[in-house]
Amino acid sequence: MKTIVRVVSLATLVSMSMGTFAAVTATAQPTAVMTETVVVQEHTPVNGLVNTHSILPQLNLSTQQKALVQKIDHQYASQRPLMSNENRQTLANLHQERKNLVVGKQFDDAKAKNMIAQEQHIWAQQQQARADYDFLQLKREHDIYQILTPKQQQQYWRLRQQQRLMR
Repeated sequence: MKTIVRVVSLATLVSMSMGTFAAVTATAQPTAVMTETVVVQEHTPVNGLVNTHSILPQLNLSTQQKALVQKIDHQYASQRPLMSNENRQTLANLHQERKNLVVGKQFDDAKAKNMIAQEQHIWAQQQQARADYDFLQLKREHDIYQILTPKQQQQYWRLRQQQRLMR
């Protein structure tokens, strides 16, 4: 686990976009200071998935095995679920509607319920897409495991257990 702390002057922060946030230098004269602490876990498996890319380099794969891993990765790479631009735009619009409901003089119950139902529908689609992706990742891991020698398979499981203990 890695902790990152960024200190940025408020005057500098207000005058820049998020894209340039990381490029702030210490030359700015702070009028007020904002501190942000971000905790990052590296190689963290999601939903029990294993980051095989951190394990495979330790297995001394042959050239042929490396080529097969690349082929398997290529086969599954295009199947990663991405939120459609339409859903992204819908969520952005719903976010604006949410803001309008909060700041408006009158609260519209029907509009709020409709907005929440739309959001839930989009997130349910995303959750199903994530479950499908988890399934494909498990198949990918199986396919990679099958190309390993018995000795590499034992080492794979030992490294996989270590990875789980580090979570």
